[in-house]
Amino acid sequence: MPTAETHTNPVVPDFEAAAERAREANDRLAEAGRKVTTAYLDSVEKYVAGLAKFERKVAEQSQVEVVASLLDTHAKLTEEVVKASVSAARELITANAS
Repeated sequence: MPTAETHTNPVVPDFEAAAERAREANDRLAEAGRKVTTAYLDSVEKYVAGLAKFERKVAEQSQVEVVASLLDTHAKLTEEVVKASVSAARELITANAS
């Protein structure tokens, strides 16, 4: 009993296969983008934590109470703003991953 063979025409491109390859490449690029963005956000958090730690250290060494209070308040504000911004960015990354 002969079997039915499917012959592809080499002149006509396989658009379905090309579209699937494009989707796969897009998915890989999107995942790489998410990884890079996550690493960047981690770096921002570490940088700001170091900056806030430095500000607090300077505040502790300050002889002027107003300056010490200002530096400590600035460190707290900076950490809170960055925490909120990074959290929002991470939510966007997660939402776009779906």
